[in-house]
Amino acid sequence: MTATMRAWQVTRHGEPSDVLELVQLPVPAPGPGQVLVRVAASACNFPDVLLCHGTYQERPPLPFTPGLEISGEVVATGQGAGAAAGDRVIGTPALPSGGYAEHVLLDTWYPWPDGMTPGQAAGLFITYQTGVCALHHRAGLRSGEVLLVHAAAGGVGSAAVQVGKAAGATVIGTAGGGDKCATARTLGADHVVDYRDTDVVAAVKEITGGHGADVVFDPV
Repeated sequence: MTATMRAWQVTRHGEPSDVLELVQLPVPAPGPGQVLVRVAASACNFPDVLLCHGTYQERPPLPFTPGLEISGEVVATGQGAGAAAGDRVIGTPALPSGGYAEHVLLDTWYPWPDGMTPGQAAGLFITYQTGVCALHHRAGLRSGEVLLVHAAAGGVGSAAVQVGKAAGATVIGTAGGGDKCATARTLGADHVVDYRDTDVVAAVKEITGGHGADVVFDPV
């Protein structure tokens, strides 16, 4: 008898709350170089919403399971996978079989960092990788510089705030509304500007004594 698993599947495009259906699917078998992972947590990223809408840069054929990053435990391996059952890993499942399921296949994976909860580990890969690549590999952010992070309470914005602080930058975050501004402060932003009622350019000039930002991170 074929083992089955629960998965959230999109059969038509629209709002996630309208189009996600809980279904039973066969548990996939790992091929050469793959691992089968029992999902501990799956992150909810903005691209997952866009996938449900059918407006993301990738459009997997219907039906599909969203979920671009997961944390979990290896339960089976394909030939030459270089992993073992019981390994705790993070990774990005290949669409159309994403991480909103009890089991997923991974072609590439990384160790689940020690000390992280399942949710923390699942949310580490995409947003923080984006922040590190943008701020270090592209912008060359240095300690002592001023970093301006737009949408500082959002997914990659919140990661950029923390990456910037870890690099020794003075971080100015922008966000819309009191709750989001409070979140940006909690994440470590040195200054927060509410763009709904404040001129961001004037505020940054004032905060920096006319110097302005050395690096600007804009998720758009």
